[in-house]
Amino acid sequence: MSNYNNFKEFYETKLLPDLKILDRERKQVDRRVIIIALIAFVLIILIGKFIPSSAGKLSGILQVTTGVLGFIMVSLVSKKFRLGFKNKIIAKITGFVDESLTYMPEGSVSRDEFVKSAIFQKTCNSFKGEDYIQGKIGKTTIEFSEVLARHKTTTGTGSKRKEHYTTIFKGIFFIADFNKHFKTHTIVLPDTAEKMFGKFGQSLQSMNITRGELIKLEDPEFEKEFCVYGDDQVEARYILTPALVRSILEVKTKWNTKIYLSFVDSKVYIAISIKKNLFETRLFKTIVDYSFIEENVKYLLLLIGLVEDLNLNTRIWTKD
Repeated sequence: MSNYNNFKEFYETKLLPDLKILDRERKQVDRRVIIIALIAFVLIILIGKFIPSSAGKLSGILQVTTGVLGFIMVSLVSKKFRLGFKNKIIAKITGFVDESLTYMPEGSVSRDEFVKSAIFQKTCNSFKGEDYIQGKIGKTTIEFSEVLARHKTTTGTGSKRKEHYTTIFKGIFFIADFNKHFKTHTIVLPDTAEKMFGKFGQSLQSMNITRGELIKLEDPEFEKEFCVYGDDQVEARYILTPALVRSILEVKTKWNTKIYLSFVDSKVYIAISIKKNLFETRLFKTIVDYSFIEENVKYLLLLIGLVEDLNLNTRIWTKD
């Protein structure tokens, strides 16, 4: 891994020339977006003015359609610029952080791996991801990407049938080889029940039979933040050593968001809930901005740092 202290020099020598070219392209994209937005706005006003009220819902349908088409055109116009930024800037930042890493802006961890983790129980009917990174940090193979997983429900029948999607998870989904063998599932979830209901929340946790057995650990702070379920009490404690428990708490503090983990087939799966869309460029504001670019490398270092945070390179129980 590279020394972060050298990033300013890397920015000035390797990124700045490309950023200046991309920023000129951004200005052209900005103008096109403004033109498309103005045309769509004028059309929406004209539709409302000239289509008579006797036409019923036609006016509203045409206005909504115009707005949607305008949004789609804006997305298409900006897509090439977005991909150019990712391929020229984010890819170089990834290589700066560690040369072993490969970045694919339109790639994703697989839906099968997401489901296999058993972290989320709702059926994943819609799954998409981006900003996929894979490689090896020390002895540990890793992969991760942004993920949006959704669950579909339907209401009504026939012509009144409607589909509704609710978000199961949005954030970073991280997969790494773990340094121990295990045969069963161990799941670590945010402890919302105990935070909301106190001791009664503990009873609610134990009633969640679909998750397996409730595993009680000897760390009160960890018990306040997380609840653990597993198929085997002994193996769960074998995986969740006191040192790892403290490390998970430190990761939770670093990210300050909901963290989910599972240990399945000698892999650790980590889901980090994030609303922000990472590794994206921006419009209507210069991208020749060190602090803006620095934010990307900081997030990337946080993610790569999970290997060290959880001590995944330790091979005391080596599988090698």
